[in-house]
Amino acid sequence: MNWAESIDLYCERTGPELWSEPVNALTNLAFVAVAALLWRRAGRQAGGDIRLLTALIAAVGLGSLVFHTLARRWAALLDIGFIAIFVLAYHQRFQVRLLGRSAAAGWRGVGVFVLLAALFVAATKQLPPLPLNGSEIYLPPFALLLVCAGQARRRAPATARWLRRAAGLFVVSITCRAVDQALCPVWPLGTHLGWHLVNAAMLYCCMRALLAGSAPTPQP
Repeated sequence: MNWAESIDLYCERTGPELWSEPVNALTNLAFVAVAALLWRRAGRQAGGDIRLLTALIAAVGLGSLVFHTLARRWAALLDIGFIAIFVLAYHQRFQVRLLGRSAAAGWRGVGVFVLLAALFVAATKQLPPLPLNGSEIYLPPFALLLVCAGQARRRAPATARWLRRAAGLFVVSITCRAVDQALCPVWPLGTHLGWHLVNAAMLYCCMRALLAGSAPTPQP
C-alpha cells in the first residue's frame, strides 16, 4: 500500500491541492475550542486523566485537520488513530471513575470492547457494503456509548443524561458522514462538516458526563 497516495473521500475535495477542503479543514477547530473550554471548566485541580482526555480531543481535531489538508493515506490513519485512542482511554476512565473498578479491570473491559469491535468489523466485511459511506466502523463506539449510559443510569443520573445527549448527537454526526457522497450532486460542499461540528459537541457531552459522576471506591 502506498501510504503517500492522495485520496479523495468527501464532496468538498475537488483535487489533490492542500487547500481543496477548506470548510472540512477549518471545522476541525471546533474540537480545539471544545478542548479549551473543557480545560478551563475542569480547573486546576482536575486529574491527570481528565487533562489527558481533554488533550486527546484537541489531538482529534488536529489529526483530522492534517488529513483534510494533506489528504494522504498516512494522514487518514492519523485521523482515525486519535479517535480510537480517545475512545479506549475514555472507556477505561469511565469504568474506574463511574463504576468503581480498578485500573486493571478497566483495561480488561477495554480489551473486551476491542475484541467485540474487531469481530463486528470482520463480520461487516463478509456482508454487502452498508449504505453508510464507511461510517460502520463508528457503530461499535456508538453501541459502547449506549452501554455506558445504561450503566450510569442508577449510579450517576447526571452522567447518564449527558451520555444520552452524546448518543443523540452521535446519530446526527454519523448521518452527516454517511450522506456526504450521496448529496454531492445537489450539495457540492457536502455534509462532512457536520460530522466535525456535531462530534465536537458530542465529545463535550462525554466529558461533562465524566466530570458529573462521582467516583466510587475502586474495587481491588
